[in-house]
Amino acid sequence: MRYRALHGTDRKISELGFGTWTLTTGWWGTYTDSEAQAIIRAALEKGINYIDTADAYGNGRGETVLAPILKEHGDVAVGTKFGYDFYNNPERPRGQRELPQDMSPAFIRFACERSLERLGVDCIDIYQPHNPRIVTLLENEHWETLEALRNEGKIRSYGPSLGPAIGWRDEGVYAGAVRRAPVTQMIFNILEQDPGREFILAAECAQSRRRYAGIEEAAGGKTNKRLCEPSSAYDPSFRSWKTPALSADGPQFLIRVPHSSGMLEGKYTINTKFDESDHRSHRPRAWLVEGLQKIQRLTPFCEKRGVSLGQLALLWLYAHPSILSALPNIYNLEQIDEFVAASEHPPLDDAEMEEIHDLYLHNFDINPYVESAVGA
Repeated sequence: MRYRALHGTDRKISELGFGTWTLTTGWWGTYTDSEAQAIIRAALEKGINYIDTADAYGNGRGETVLAPILKEHGDVAVGTKFGYDFYNNPERPRGQRELPQDMSPAFIRFACERSLERLGVDCIDIYQPHNPRIVTLLENEHWETLEALRNEGKIRSYGPSLGPAIGWRDEGVYAGAVRRAPVTQMIFNILEQDPGREFILAAECAQSRRRYAGIEEAAGGKTNKRLCEPSSAYDPSFRSWKTPALSADGPQFLIRVPHSSGMLEGKYTINTKFDESDHRSHRPRAWLVEGLQKIQRLTPFCEKRGVSLGQLALLWLYAHPSILSALPNIYNLEQIDEFVAASEHPPLDDAEMEEIHDLYLHNFDINPYVESAVGA
């Protein structure tokens, strides 16, 4: 396992992290606490030392399930999130609707204390507002509160976890370029590179003290939340893996959904069906049909490297110096073995990254899916 420095701290974070939402929310199946803990312990034995969770996962369960593990492994780093007020709204809304949010300074402090108690730790390594809107990120007191918690030793670093769906361009650009958020968690993978590429560009510009023209638009907060296209200010010559200013200092990124909700694990077929309780059932049919064509274009890279598709997806991310850790959806021991083994291979080189970049720009040369009309 390789490790990367969490900027501004003495922590070294494994390039492969472990997100607990698959084990504690019911969206990927049901696990008892002992079953979830067994899988997490197996990951730690393989060299993973970063665990990402949230207070809203199972209304606190995502943290309490970690308490005995963190007590056993004092060297393990943990990141958690705040902002959803499940204390006053304990029932999960139907479908994918969100719980009410509270990002006020008083609630941030309240939530932080509760998380410290549930985790059984004195300090949270990365503390993240959970899916904040731009109106929250525009407030000085939001950042002042997080910085105060860091100065008080309750957290080591902080920054937004963006979502819930891919997009959130205003929030990502503004947080990295204006507020210089130490860490931003975002969706970013070979198949879904936007708007993540622009988040990295904006952060790179801020770190190298170059003006980025997309900031004004981002600060306006008028972009559709699920818009995945770069802004008109985006520089098409930019290469997200070539960011020297972010190599040793400045903003960093945690990556969720690195396998595009399982598409980049190579297990799906045209006949794959998802249960209604599975969050992937909310993906459009085009995502499956077109995604299967795209991964066919990636097969030669896997064959050349002697790696699985799931490993290739991670090696693509590891080529980015600004990425702190990738957080795949892990829900069994076989995945741990496969994903950890990716670190036995070097990240993709510049030539390989350029080839995949060209494929992405041409939408992998697929035949677009067209929904069949239903007869009258």
